Amino acid sequence: MHRISIKIDSPRPDYVKEMAEVAGLFFDAPALTDGEADLCVLHTEQLAEGQRRCDIRLSGCLNGEHSNTQISMADPLVDKRLHKRQVKLALYHALKQATGQHPPWGSLTGIRPTRLIYEALGEGLTLNRACARMMDVFDLRPESAGLLAVVVDTQRRLPQAQPDEVDIYIGIPFCPSRCRYCSFISMQVGRGELLEPYTRALLREIEGAVALVAQRGLKPRAFYMGGGTPTAMQAGQLARILKAAQPLMRPARERTVEAGRPDSMDENKLKAIRDAGVERISVNPQTAFDMTLAAIGRAHTRAQAEQAFRLARKAGFDIINMDLIAGLPGEDAAMFEQTLKWVAGLGPDNLTVHTLCVKRSSDMHRLMDALPDGEQVALMVQLGRAAAEGMGMAPYYLYRQKHMAGNQANVGYALPGRECLYNVDTMEDTVSVLALGAGGISKRVTPGRELVTRAPNVKNVAQYIDRVDEMLDRKRALWPLRDEAGTNP
Repeated sequence: MHRISIKIDSPRPDYVKEMAEVAGLFFDAPALTDGEADLCVLHTEQLAEGQRRCDIRLSGCLNGEHSNTQISMADPLVDKRLHKRQVKLALYHALKQATGQHPPWGSLTGIRPTRLIYEALGEGLTLNRACARMMDVFDLRPESAGLLAVVVDTQRRLPQAQPDEVDIYIGIPFCPSRCRYCSFISMQVGRGELLEPYTRALLREIEGAVALVAQRGLKPRAFYMGGGTPTAMQAGQLARILKAAQPLMRPARERTVEAGRPDSMDENKLKAIRDAGVERISVNPQTAFDMTLAAIGRAHTRAQAEQAFRLARKAGFDIINMDLIAGLPGEDAAMFEQTLKWVAGLGPDNLTVHTLCVKRSSDMHRLMDALPDGEQVALMVQLGRAAAEGMGMAPYYLYRQKHMAGNQANVGYALPGRECLYNVDTMEDTVSVLALGAGGISKRVTPGRELVTRAPNVKNVAQYIDRVDEMLDRKRALWPLRDEAGTNP
């Protein structure tokens, strides 16, 4: 893929942004413009006898056209959703014909392809029929549809969430250094001046959350501490936080800490985490090559990652995840295969293969010229799946992001019985979340996802410290006390 400018002339200006996302399946982050452009897209349509015809015509660096028709629906919300899909599909097929490309996930631009499978299952389709529909409607490649089938089949065999269950998330927004691809809410720990004030504020929010869970009759399902890098905190601070969170952790089906950065782990921190009852941890090397680690701003080495993994095993962690990134600057498929062999030698229980996603808020734009092309990234992703299966793992969750190298996906693999419920819950967006810490977003999900409401914490660490009581009030409003009749208002 390469970069181009694109002009979209459409009677539906509210669709233009999403039409540009479809173009992004074929070109690297096309730049929208109202003036002269490399590629011009003309969208016209007409409505007659209850049917809407959509026409797409391409000119400039590509020439092509595509038309389709859609029956108008009585429900205006349903009609708009199907109309938008109609327009996007028309543009997709015009671009596919003009470029000769077949993106791995077809016309899909959303982050949760599994959601469409679950919708089809809810209509009474079998899993095989649901996947066949995905190939027919959205032009998924067979291997992508097959991956979805395995993921959904695995998820359906996991403990299903109950209406009164809630996931617990604690965010630690500090890192030893900032990775160049990172767009998450985090800050460098520096000399650590904010660690203790943050710990005290977080302890206050945890105390309020424990009371809220008890008062509202909520049941913790999965506990997850992430960030940032939780192990950027001192061992004593981690111990205090996890001790205060015990009422939220003990009843949970699983307890996870995403330690993440190997250069932030030591025996004392790992002992504090394990002594608190956490059985799952992540040690995320991203690559086995020191030169790549230096290029992306990871202040650790391959040897440190190996040491951190062995320390985690020694500390008693039975479930260790390792994250890798396909598409890092300066790497090719052969190098990624070497990383996979190195990881297999360590023997993790989970493996997450991410595809590099270059976001505007990250510093990775400076290394764009060193990034591998889409074909190399696609091969890396294939090698990742083969390596995971070779270790006895199966895919159990996946999600996609905009601006992913090669339009691939992030896929989590696990040994049987080692799947992380929190990862599944987060990706499928089907379980309420009580989120603590700066940048955490609490979410209340009603059964069947009929209503999803959110209460975000402020992102700025200093503001969070000063306004932690307000963050608690937001959660109390999200889960109001039962009224005298015993029903939620």
